[in-house]
Amino acid sequence: MKYFLYIFTYLLLGASCSSPSRPIDYGTELTATDSICLSIDEHTHYESKSIFQFEENGHEYLSFLNEKASYKVHIYDLDTKQVIKTIHLQKEGRNAMPSTNGCFPLSSKHFLITTWNGVFGIINEKGEVENKNSFWKDSVNFHAFDHICCMSYTYRPAIIKDSILYFSQSLLKYPRKKDEWDKIPIFAYADLHKKKLGWTELRYPSIFNKDEIDYILYDPEISYTYTGKEVVVSLGQYDSIFVSSDFKHKKAYNAKSHYLPHVRPVSQNLQIDLFKTIHDRGLQPHYHHLMYDKYRKVFYRFALMPDDNIKPFSNNPHQSFSIIILNKDYEIIGETKFPGNTYAHHLCFVGKKGLYISENNENNPQFDENKLVFRCFTLQDRKK
Repeated sequence: MKYFLYIFTYLLLGASCSSPSRPIDYGTELTATDSICLSIDEHTHYESKSIFQFEENGHEYLSFLNEKASYKVHIYDLDTKQVIKTIHLQKEGRNAMPSTNGCFPLSSKHFLITTWNGVFGIINEKGEVENKNSFWKDSVNFHAFDHICCMSYTYRPAIIKDSILYFSQSLLKYPRKKDEWDKIPIFAYADLHKKKLGWTELRYPSIFNKDEIDYILYDPEISYTYTGKEVVVSLGQYDSIFVSSDFKHKKAYNAKSHYLPHVRPVSQNLQIDLFKTIHDRGLQPHYHHLMYDKYRKVFYRFALMPDDNIKPFSNNPHQSFSIIILNKDYEIIGETKFPGNTYAHHLCFVGKKGLYISENNENNPQFDENKLVFRCFTLQDRKK
């Protein structure tokens, strides 16, 4: 059943944008500036579930997991816009990392690889596994831990602090009673040195108002980001975000979009037609990425507008969306709305110059499958 849920969630992510609209009456807005263009070869597909910017010695890079067309990780130099390194992932043998779902750069020479089958590990630039872990073996209960996934498609980066890797948990202990959520951990952890696994004391909020029954389940749609001191969590169907400095206590802050009604979690019947489920899901307003911009000390929360024309299995979102901007004190300072049929909102990253959002949307007249194009958006004071 868990694998069915993973497949459903993966497809739902895949099915789930000109210049942005004027923001509402806040002091800050996101303004389009220049774009960057990265070349790709015939063996690379423009869409990736896992892209992350990182810096080394003051230089800026982008890692790009090319799991759809081939089993590789490309490292782009964002100054030269060229691939400077390609890491070949292996499917068989001692260095195998099959069913890969994410890649997070720890440096230019080491990368955390996550998979759908409960295995995660650190590989070097030669693709050799240097530290491999599995939490669905060695007498660990299959239902005790959710899979680990470091992806940018719905923003979930790796959090590593003092050799402890933290990763989110969504599909645990189902079917769940409405009064049980405050006992379910949002994060588990793995001690990379001691090979020890466990759960944090940070629990889900009690916002799920019905008991789950068989295949009628909730998907928390979790996205999170990390400031270096605090983890900040967004749930897909809730107005507030949650902040914790110790993976135990949490505090809620309002992060509601001006363009959406108040949102509460809605359960999904996974036994009905998948196309109908995806369509119904598209009609529901919900939140997507939550990203931290360390250069400007702000947060970006993406809000997806309801859309009655969601196409299953399509990776070309035509729905409009907005980005809520919060300052370091978690106060809303701006919100900018973006049109549909222009951007691929699930492909984005934060860089030195601003927030980069992909224009690789097949509905965009400028679309070219032979290159990766990202538009840079910078924070500006709103003109009166």
